[in-house]
Amino acid sequence: MANYLDYCSELLSLVAKTAAVHAERSTDPAVLATISDIENLTNGMSRKIWQKLGLLPGAGTRPAVDAAG
Repeated sequence: MANYLDYCSELLSLVAKTAAVHAERSTDPAVLATISDIENLTNGMSRKIWQKLGLLPGAGTRPAVDAAG
């Protein structure tokens, strides 16, 4: 379950970053407002995911994943 929630959080981060990259090329106020909403939504969802991760048994004892895999 912890891995699933970690992956969900990473996916939300990618969505927010994609929106931010799109915002760099846009000057339309409606697009910029929508991108801001997307970033706020993904940040809120990530926060809730991390709260749920903290409630899992052994949350403080999970081994860290190294960069190799």
